[in-house]
Amino acid sequence: MGKRNRAKGDSKARHARKVLGLGGANSRHEEVWGGPIRVEVKAGKQVQPIYTRFLMAEQQSKQGSALGDIRPFAMVAMPEGTSDGLVIMRLSEFQNFMALLNDL
Repeated sequence: MGKRNRAKGDSKARHARKVLGLGGANSRHEEVWGGPIRVEVKAGKQVQPIYTRFLMAEQQSKQGSALGDIRPFAMVAMPEGTSDGLVIMRLSEFQNFMALLNDL
């Protein structure tokens, strides 16, 4: 079971590395990927609650958005007692967002 979980996690990490355009050969170790941001890929049951909350926020945003609004969606999570939030968005949306920034 541990070997299968590791393989699944490694697969998700490889996918994230490719989408983010980071180097690091084909290493599972995010520390050697380099690039302009540090990344830690988490997968599996441990992140399901985060993903569920993201989907709910994304749906709420879609329902309230104007027709034709094609801006990428990002969720900001700011728990009680914090002043610095987390920005969470889909990898595909992040990739498109970065391309838009590069075009500016």
